[in-house]
Amino acid sequence: MSELLTVAQVAFVLKCSEDTVVRRFEKRTGIIDLGTANNGRRNRRYRVLRIPKTVVEKYLVERSGAAVKIEVPASPKQRRKSPNWKNIAILNLAKIGKQNECEDKKVYKRIAELARLLAAKVPEDDWADICTGDWLDEEEQEYE
Repeated sequence: MSELLTVAQVAFVLKCSEDTVVRRFEKRTGIIDLGTANNGRRNRRYRVLRIPKTVVEKYLVERSGAAVKIEVPASPKQRRKSPNWKNIAILNLAKIGKQNECEDKKVYKRIAELARLLAAKVPEDDWADICTGDWLDEEEQEYE
């Protein structure tokens, strides 16, 4: 089965509003409607659509006349502020350090410095690219 997309994801791909996506796709074959039916007590239906990626691609082929392959960007993780975020961060770092048998104080200090730098200066979308680079390992060797 094709990857299921939310209305918001399709709106992002098509660069239009979510209401437009619902109007254009609500009656197409293959759409999954998880919303409520119009049962007479409500003036408006509650719509929750899941749209297969192949249906969106087929729609674009119909509109453009050419083969289209879409790439949907990964959804950002939703995070809430937490009053005890520092404790959670300490526990996570301690767990990872123990799993990797790290006891070097300088390594922990370097991790904290780099985390602060990322949070202050680098867009979150680029964090993974930076942390997978070889430069991190090279600079870390100075501390080992």
